[in-house]
Amino acid sequence: MNIQSENSSYGIIDISPEVIEVIANIAVTETKGVKGLLNNFASGNLEKIGKKYRGRGVKVDTREDSLKLSIYVTLDTDNNVHKVAESIQKNVSHAIRTMLDAKVDEVNVHIVNIVK
Repeated sequence: MNIQSENSSYGIIDISPEVIEVIANIAVTETKGVKGLLNNFASGNLEKIGKKYRGRGVKVDTREDSLKLSIYVTLDTDNNVHKVAESIQKNVSHAIRTMLDAKVDEVNVHIVNIVK
């Protein structure tokens, strides 16, 4: 993803999708009612060889200057699912907007499991 400031003549800042995944991961785990994020294939294989992968449960799509995220979560049973999902969307969007000055087009929350 490229971010270019309108007032800057220094050039373009290129942000890796992994950075966006880490920011989104932190925002999701700080949301009340979230039990955890789903481990995806890449993170599971990296963690098996000893590398810590912070972007698990987050998929970033940056095609055509649009930023779309898919979040895969497990929730606690004692919360309103709809409200927690909305909180995840708001927290992720806000974190990326404030840290990267980037507009998030979509934050799709996929609730994989609800556990006690």
